[in-house]
Amino acid sequence: MQLTFDCEVGFESVNPNIKPSISLLPLSEYDHIIISESGGKDSMACLFYLLDQGVPASKLELWHQCVDGGGADHVDLMDWPATESYIEAVGQHFNIQTHYQWRSGGIYNELMRKDSLTGDVYYTTEHGEIIHLPTKNGKNNTRLKWPAMSPDLRIRWCSPYVKIDVFRRVLNNHPKYKDKKILVVTGERREESSNRAKYAEAEIHACSNKTRLVHAWRPVIDWNEQRVWDEYEKRRFLPHPAYLLGWNRTSCFGCIFSTADLWAMMREIAPERFNRLVELEQQLDHTIDTNRVSLVDKANLGSLERLPNDARLSQWVEIALNRNFETRDLIMPRWEVPAGAFRGNTGGPL
Repeated sequence: MQLTFDCEVGFESVNPNIKPSISLLPLSEYDHIIISESGGKDSMACLFYLLDQGVPASKLELWHQCVDGGGADHVDLMDWPATESYIEAVGQHFNIQTHYQWRSGGIYNELMRKDSLTGDVYYTTEHGEIIHLPTKNGKNNTRLKWPAMSPDLRIRWCSPYVKIDVFRRVLNNHPKYKDKKILVVTGERREESSNRAKYAEAEIHACSNKTRLVHAWRPVIDWNEQRVWDEYEKRRFLPHPAYLLGWNRTSCFGCIFSTADLWAMMREIAPERFNRLVELEQQLDHTIDTNRVSLVDKANLGSLERLPNDARLSQWVEIALNRNFETRDLIMPRWEVPAGAFRGNTGGPL
């Protein structure tokens, strides 16, 4: 679909298995265009696409939910150490505002929740402030179990509690977005799963209300993986280091959907992080794998075949496990397809 910055986008789908789309406003009429930015290839493809359509960087914002919490509340557990600094570098490279949101203590505090409310929410502003949104409603609850490997978000609680709900609470409570027209952009693609194949390209966002219009748009929903990597190649843009190490998705480093191969690779390149998860399994007497297979046993079934087998392995590991990604490293001297490309849709919540 070709469009210019001033054209109207969105269409009514003729596929009965796909939810109907709404018509979006011309992109220039939105006060804010927020890209939900994971650092992964699909949300990056959304960014590349919007810039190609002439959307000025001043209208764009990158929002990232920090899975392991932020600031003094950060607890190393599930996410890639490089993710936040990679996204920060992307924002600096394109001169786009980057904002972070998180739940107090991240996924660790939610995992260990015992007879208490879910954690408070925090977010950063364009002035570098950290704003606190206390959790006042809800019920005291006890978690002490890993999220289930299920498409049902009621039991796969990681996505709603540390990402979706955090995003919505910030958008609903941030005074900057009151009485505005907002476009929220996400990178789901139909090729990824039968479930995502049914997603609408555009729809009313859950944060829309009588005074604030919020549309949700999935601009790359009909793209295949080749087209996504083509966008990287034409810019010689370095993908998130997870892809360089053989991961095909940038969900959490310790994503509950990780395959045996991915757990084996995690144990190889980050044994301390892997062992922390093993210890938590034992402490909780509850395995990450729904089939009651321990991480140790699952990793033992895996292969290291995906890991690069050349001298660059230590270089990519250092980048992936470092929190100080450099903006100057985003442009590659020569484009190379990352080791994790075209590996199928394993290792993520699909």
